[in-house]
Amino acid sequence: MKMQLLTDERPIRFAADELQGYLSRMGTEEILPQSWTLGVRDLTAYGLAAPRDPKLDDSYAFCVDGQQAYVYGSNARSVLLGVYHYLRTIGCRFLRPGGAYEVVPVRENAADFYAKSAHAASMRHRGACIEGADSIENVLDFIDWLPKLGYNSFFLQFKYPHTFLQKWYEHTNNPQVAPQRWTMEQTIAADAVMNEAMEMRGLLQHRVGHGWTGEALGYTATGWEKDHAEMSPQITELLAEIKGERKLFGGVPTNTNLCYSNEKAVRLYADCVIAYAKEHPEADFLHLWLADLFNNVCECENCRKKIVTDHYIHMLNVIDEMLTKEGLDTKLVFLLYQELLWPPQTEKLNHPDRFMLMFAPISRTFLKSYSHAGALPPIPPYELNHIQMPTTMEANLAYLKAWQEKVSCDSFIYDYHLGKAHYGDPGYVSISKIICEDVKTNRSLGMDGINSCQELRAAFPNALPNYVMGMVSLDVGLTFDQVAKEYYQSAYGARWSEVLSYLTRISELYDADYVMGAGGPLNQDMANRFERVLSLVDEFAPTIEEALSGELSAVKRRFWEELSYHKDYMITLTRALLKRAKGEDSVAEYRAFADLVRRMEPRFQQSLDVYRVLQVTRNFTKLHE
Repeated sequence: MKMQLLTDERPIRFAADELQGYLSRMGTEEILPQSWTLGVRDLTAYGLAAPRDPKLDDSYAFCVDGQQAYVYGSNARSVLLGVYHYLRTIGCRFLRPGGAYEVVPVRENAADFYAKSAHAASMRHRGACIEGADSIENVLDFIDWLPKLGYNSFFLQFKYPHTFLQKWYEHTNNPQVAPQRWTMEQTIAADAVMNEAMEMRGLLQHRVGHGWTGEALGYTATGWEKDHAEMSPQITELLAEIKGERKLFGGVPTNTNLCYSNEKAVRLYADCVIAYAKEHPEADFLHLWLADLFNNVCECENCRKKIVTDHYIHMLNVIDEMLTKEGLDTKLVFLLYQELLWPPQTEKLNHPDRFMLMFAPISRTFLKSYSHAGALPPIPPYELNHIQMPTTMEANLAYLKAWQEKVSCDSFIYDYHLGKAHYGDPGYVSISKIICEDVKTNRSLGMDGINSCQELRAAFPNALPNYVMGMVSLDVGLTFDQVAKEYYQSAYGARWSEVLSYLTRISELYDADYVMGAGGPLNQDMANRFERVLSLVDEFAPTIEEALSGELSAVKRRFWEELSYHKDYMITLTRALLKRAKGEDSVAEYRAFADLVRRMEPRFQQSLDVYRVLQVTRNFTKLHE
């Protein structure tokens, strides 16, 4: 096959290699299109509107017939997205991170490769953010998977993603696997490899977020670790004063705010940002966050004169001005999170075009979508270090609306469906439906996309949630039923509808808010539901055994084998939750669950983040080993 490239951009070269590689697996030389044209082109002639921002907005057109074969994009990344859309159109399926979960059909006729489409992505921002415990291979597989589903960005938190790699290689929460010592030098080297993978695909890079306050104080803040070193008076005066004391909040630099009325503290924070932006031109979006946790902001006399959001906006303007003087066009992301949910009262952004608003409703419910929100209540008055996080959908959206009345700029939602809530829906169907509805509602909320704060190893029993998020973010015209049917047929074969019905019922019986600790442990209704789950799993077990005893492709066999493990997971997890709901001691059941997931992690490492699931489930068992 001959590949003519209109421009010599790296993502386009990669797109050509990917196209050639997959097609060579699908058909023989005699039936494959022999001459292809790939590149960036004005797509208005193909019925698509000109992009608002060619760098950020993705659109593409492809056509393969007996006369021509081309894939054009609005930018180099869009050409790659168009290649993957074409491959999906002719039958390829990318069901999970990693080549072992790809479906690449063999075709026998030239006409099987014919397809035509012109598409503009429904939303500008379509990405995910690293969380949990991850190997380098996990991260690289995930980066590789993202554009195959239409995502266009990836977010590596902190200056370097050390804490996430360290937790995997040192096997935090899994003493059954021998730990490896993991150093910052290894993380820096791994970060370079990840950067290479993103640049090769043209993915937009989101960077840092957490850690700036610690960096401004002179710490290497790459996680939530404590630091017990004694501080000098010059550093101490920069810390937030809480209850008359200036010290690290809980001993953790990342959780410690600065005294934002202190211009020296503001300048140190800003200097860290400018230095990073100069050293990392690959960072398209630089996230500027304050300390993690809440009710930990400065109470000194000067800081009390404004709410913390006004101090934050002032600091953002200082950084904007410094970047302008340096000739840097780096986009800055500011967030609506914890204290910063309250909009500014006196300050405003001087140059909104540099900024993106990121709404981060970490305390929301995951039992319903934004689409089901009712009337929005007034937001409560801001009370210094006595705030309460909103829990209802309406309360969360009220803060977003209040901000939108003050600030007009590019924006997206930073959401947590797969951060913890998915462990409360082990069928993965309800959370996938919520994701679908949330994405479809996104534009009506005045937003332009989603970035998913999530474990990368979130594919147990399958990866439907991320699949839905990517496909529907790319095309909001798709329905949940369409995407789920396509996914389950590809993953499970002839008995796909039985699996979907089974996992749907598990999802309906579970309650993510209950599992996350809302409403207290005693709950007879949940106890009854957990007993029905155990019966359901027992009834479906023969179906799994029958499927595994029959003829299956390698990909489908992997999915059914993981469903078999998922059966044991469901039994041990549900037994622990049943005891909890009845008010009985659940320690023995929890230990059985913990032993199972630890023992099985080497075999199913890509599917389930054992570090994270045990961190979450300890919260409801109150067991600390």
